[in-house]
Amino acid sequence: MRALPITLLVALPALAAAEATITWEEADKHVGEQATVEGRVVDVHCSPISCLLAFEPTFNRFTAVVQARSFDALPPAELERRYKGQHVLVHGTIRKNDGKPEIEVASSEALSLAGARRREERGPEGAPRAQAEAAQRLADVLTRIEDLTERLAGVEERLDTLLAQMEQRNAALAAAEGAQAPPPPPASAARPAYQAIRSVKRGMSRADVERLAGPPQYAEANSGGWTTWYWADGRSVSFDGRGRVQALNGFGTP
Repeated sequence: MRALPITLLVALPALAAAEATITWEEADKHVGEQATVEGRVVDVHCSPISCLLAFEPTFNRFTAVVQARSFDALPPAELERRYKGQHVLVHGTIRKNDGKPEIEVASSEALSLAGARRREERGPEGAPRAQAEAAQRLADVLTRIEDLTERLAGVEERLDTLLAQMEQRNAALAAAEGAQAPPPPPASAARPAYQAIRSVKRGMSRADVERLAGPPQYAEANSGGWTTWYWADGRSVSFDGRGRVQALNGFGTP
């Protein structure tokens, strides 16, 4: 009965070692153990005998080896095309050959891209987690959009208030300008002399004509008691025997 716990104590480290993932730099510390070695393939060298996948340029440290008997499952051209420059996981027992650690890869299951293996390890649980993360990021974006919308609404409200104040100020200025008394009309200019002259009409007396047109240059007596006054600019007025204007010349139409 006591042998079972002892067996478990011996087996547990082996199980832990079998499930361990180590870097290619640590491979020489785990010779004889089954492990998954992780690293980037920097070069691939193939010969008719084998293909070596190196994790450093000199090929003097850890390598993954594909023997010729496994070329059907892992063709040399496919190895270089698919894995060179890629981050890979190599699963198997670490052995020492010519003083350096290596794992012999006999099938495609023992050699995989690190990203692909990690996606497989996540399995179906990874999709809900990714969806939840995407939903959370979307919620964060929506929250930021809402905050921005609120800020824009506040700016718009302040602009409306400012415009209303400007309109009120303009209205007050217009009202103040309208309340100012209009300037007094210009004083009527003195009546030009020519307007006075044009106002001479038939039927006016000698006194009215002299008051409006000024005294004549000379007067000429005519028959029947008529008299004609003459001015230097050629205008003339004829009065009848009663002293009333009967004819005009140069004063416009009476």
